[in-house]
Amino acid sequence: MATAKIIETHSNAAEIHRGPISREKLHEMLDEFSVPRCLFAGVEQIEEFGFNRATGFYWVKQEKKTERKVDKVGMSYYDTQLTGFITPGRLSKITGVKAKEIILSLTVTDIVVGVPSTDKVKFVSSTGIYRVHPIAAFESAVKINSK
Repeated sequence: MATAKIIETHSNAAEIHRGPISREKLHEMLDEFSVPRCLFAGVEQIEEFGFNRATGFYWVKQEKKTERKVDKVGMSYYDTQLTGFITPGRLSKITGVKAKEIILSLTVTDIVVGVPSTDKVKFVSSTGIYRVHPIAAFESAVKINSK
């Protein structure tokens, strides 16, 4: 289902925020579901944030695509629209996020916090390939550029 269509499907019962408060509301949702804010550090200039509490569906619209370099991990790429479902410690059916390690670039579909230990995060790709990294690595991510 196209991103715009899935947002439309879930927006009727969603709380929608536009402008500067969007980042604050995104952070509140992440905190509530025990997902570290640093995993969204590459998301900047948020224009809109929506969250359908009944389904767990969220979306984020940002002004430009962004890239982040994460030491000892690789690159993270964030599209202008990100979507997914959130449950405690987990983001699933993610769209708009890619990760690159060395020469391999993969679409991230799931993020699981606390696997295999509380200081780790597991990233699962659309192909089933996954990597586990320390959460601390994302706290020091460096902005590369915006497109």
